[in-house]
Amino acid sequence: MMTGLKRRMVFLLWGWMGCLLPLCAQYTVTGGATGSPMMAAENTSEKLQVYVVYGTAGVRLSYSSSSTSHQWYRYKTKQLEAEKISSVQNGTTSTVDQVEDGYGYFVLEDGQLPHFVWIIDYSKYQLSLPDIRVSDNSDPCASLLLTSSATEIPKMSYNLPSSGIPVELKRSYEVTYNTLEYSSEEKRFDPKEATVTLTGNLFQESFEAPLCDTEICLSGDQFASHFGKGVSLCTDYFETSRVEAYIDTLMVEQTGLNVNTTNEGLCAPVEAQFVAVANTPVAALFNWKIYRKDDAEQTPVAQFSGEELAYTFNEAGEFVVSLEVSDRTSTCSWAEELELKIAESYLMVPNAFSPGTSPGVNDEFKVAYKSLTRFKGWIFNRWGVEMFRWTDPSQGWDGKKGGKYVAPGVYFYVIEAEGSDGIKYKKKGAVNILRPKTVSEQVEGEENVVE
Repeated sequence: MMTGLKRRMVFLLWGWMGCLLPLCAQYTVTGGATGSPMMAAENTSEKLQVYVVYGTAGVRLSYSSSSTSHQWYRYKTKQLEAEKISSVQNGTTSTVDQVEDGYGYFVLEDGQLPHFVWIIDYSKYQLSLPDIRVSDNSDPCASLLLTSSATEIPKMSYNLPSSGIPVELKRSYEVTYNTLEYSSEEKRFDPKEATVTLTGNLFQESFEAPLCDTEICLSGDQFASHFGKGVSLCTDYFETSRVEAYIDTLMVEQTGLNVNTTNEGLCAPVEAQFVAVANTPVAALFNWKIYRKDDAEQTPVAQFSGEELAYTFNEAGEFVVSLEVSDRTSTCSWAEELELKIAESYLMVPNAFSPGTSPGVNDEFKVAYKSLTRFKGWIFNRWGVEMFRWTDPSQGWDGKKGGKYVAPGVYFYVIEAEGSDGIKYKKKGAVNILRPKTVSEQVEGEENVVE
């Protein structure tokens, strides 16, 4: 059989819904043994606010509306099982003085859906930890868990008025510790103080492991801090195992203006220096491996140890530079890699140039090239007299012999080279010097005219 309260509740649930609490009525919670009441949670669908107080002595619930007559109720499980309680009416405000922990309170007014207030006395659930330490169940390479000799933390909960379903009121804590942070711009690790908020079960919520040795400090929870009862504890000095590393690269390659830039890849020989930027001294073991990208077995072309690696790439192809870093105890590791391509070789020889006519415009005899690991070149006149020789393909002949321009006409070149891909070049041919018959040039203080 439905009681009068139940019938009234059902009527209200289907009744007029246009009046919301902030507009029509208002609850206030005051008092407590220490500090002021704290609104800890709000469920708008249930029209429920949860307040935490420290001690119920002196706690007062007040309700104000346009009405001068209020009936208060409280429930332990759900609203349909609520019981009437007495209050003191003063004009349009009524007050309940005997407030207890673990109850929901509300006022019924005609034409309005009820709103609810749940009270939790934090003094009965206060956080008390004798110590904290890093748990053995942590993953030292990624994240840590805390533990304590007292692992039971009292749960605080409230019941939803419509169903009576209990909902845990989650505590939150702050964890602070020193760590390092990598700067991609500066290519270094800088000190940083990390602050992490853990919400829920303190001993089941993990946080990122530090990159340096540090103590780890805990403060909270938020309710204890609000009432001036906060806990502040630190672990012993924690020796971390987590490592992190990045590859910084310095490459030296041929950069002459006559390098063929249309041929994709770096120009061999490439003198490369690789540096491991890591969270030392935690990161202590460094192993490098270079292998060809298309090698499924990853057969090393070269292997090294140490924080730095210098290597010269003389062969064409795509390569992977792999770095593996481990901590002092070889518990944790970090892998990093980069790829680079050494271009296939290329060599093209011009057949004409015009020295001494337009400075900077076709005034040198230079080959166009890419990835030549060996190079020799000679220039001869028609009688076989050597005019010029060179071994650097980025350089060339300015059309002079003994500081003076040679006469225009046909000259002959012989070039021998080898590419990073193993291709061997041997080129012979003629090159024309194109310019007027007379070119004036100051050489060692004298006026020289070459016919």
